[in-house]
Amino acid sequence: MRNLPAFLWAILSTAFAQQKPTGPLPAQRTRDTGALYRAITREVDVGASEDTVRIAVVGDLMCHSTQFQAAKTENGYDFRPAFQAVKPYLSSADLTFGNLETVTAGAVEKFTGYPTFNTPVEYLDALSDAGFDVLTTANNHSLDRRFIGVERTIEALEARGLMHTGTARTAEERARPLIVTIKGLRLGILAYTYGTNGIPMPQGKPFAVNLMDTLVMAGDIRTARAGGAEAIAVFLHWGLEYERLPNASQKAVAEFLARQEVSLVMGSHSHVLQPTSWIGAPGNGSFVIYSLGNFFSGQRRAYTDAGIILQLSLLRDRTTGKVRTGDVRFIPTYVSTLNGYKILPVADALEKAEALEASARSAIATDLIRMRAVWSETCTHLSDSATGILPYRDR
Repeated sequence: MRNLPAFLWAILSTAFAQQKPTGPLPAQRTRDTGALYRAITREVDVGASEDTVRIAVVGDLMCHSTQFQAAKTENGYDFRPAFQAVKPYLSSADLTFGNLETVTAGAVEKFTGYPTFNTPVEYLDALSDAGFDVLTTANNHSLDRRFIGVERTIEALEARGLMHTGTARTAEERARPLIVTIKGLRLGILAYTYGTNGIPMPQGKPFAVNLMDTLVMAGDIRTARAGGAEAIAVFLHWGLEYERLPNASQKAVAEFLARQEVSLVMGSHSHVLQPTSWIGAPGNGSFVIYSLGNFFSGQRRAYTDAGIILQLSLLRDRTTGKVRTGDVRFIPTYVSTLNGYKILPVADALEKAEALEASARSAIATDLIRMRAVWSETCTHLSDSATGILPYRDR
């Protein structure tokens, strides 16, 4: 039961590849590490009254030892197969985000999983190949290889054209908020963490990791707006691990950010999904998801094997420059460990698996049972028809 027959995985992989949604060409990333701005080129509807930016967001991108062991090849590591089934959804968005909850400090620092992570750099190759544009790096594992881990991770991200925010190599780099210009919209992107697992900030380098502080966050928001940002997205590593509901502190910080007129508040850290909320009028207020859960990890305890791809749109009025948030949808995902690690879009996986012959389905019975449960759990936990937060498709 632990090894999916090769012919079955071939059937499912082919089916996923054929379902790639139509969308614009991949981003053309410009890398200028000394600049305030980054630009992504996408196709624009010249006749529209609004610029529409389609965004995809996922939660924790972790790498436990079982994950990099499964990705080992004769010549290194290859994590790309894990993302193959979800790649169409990630790569077809105009802008795709994830929380990089590990560092890539190199083999000399020894590759390890929990409790202090250091991951082969090929992991970043897979993320780039899958369609990620921006990775947030402020979390409780940012200092797992101290400051050298911060430096080498940023260097590796930039070498692959991946934008990042949340950690910095210099005070000057920390002072420049990331502002992405895409399809006419200038989006400021900020990231913070509650802490670093008790690892102290490197001596003389208080800028290394962005820590949650409302005064600091308010100042960064002002700086981003002064730099031209028309909308702000804030990514927060907060809350309590394995708790499926936000606590009072999370809600208070979200309310504070709403008062700063932040458009998006994207949470992580709990390793399980937490609900969404609109603070203010849906579409014009602040959209909050308290935790996006795990997207890729080796965890198997209750609810940690499931996540989502959050899909939403930011719409910018070409006359006024005002930005609002459009439809919000989510794609439930499940991390399968049959025949190696694979992140599966649940509805697609169930549809294709249930079309197989009975004998073939029996070979993946464990995953089928769990995926049905994931669909039910996720839709029940996140759906809100009153505010239009729904799964991207019905089953």
